[in-house]
Amino acid sequence: MAKDPKEGGVCCYCRAPVSDEDRFCRRCGKNLIGFPWYYQHWGIILLTLLALGPLSLPLVWRSPVLSRTSKWVYTAAIAVLTWVFVLTLYRGYVLVKGQLEALGTVPGL
Repeated sequence: MAKDPKEGGVCCYCRAPVSDEDRFCRRCGKNLIGFPWYYQHWGIILLTLLALGPLSLPLVWRSPVLSRTSKWVYTAAIAVLTWVFVLTLYRGYVLVKGQLEALGTVPGL
């Protein structure tokens, strides 16, 4: 689990050698001071719940902040939340369809 973008004297993005004084990678130009907010735990959770849903999985797996175990836990949690959301939408659809058919307003829906 990398906590420092230049851990081990190499850029965590492109693996080029960097010195302790470097603020940006000389090869790829990435910031070596800290990781972006969307790779942090709170950023991934926020984006998953409010915007991206299952589309946040690439952020989880590209995050240098998360350990491999954390990535699997996040993946499982996102899969379960997605399943619950889809199931809730389907149940709502079935309920509305039943109500409309009972009223006879929408034939053959």
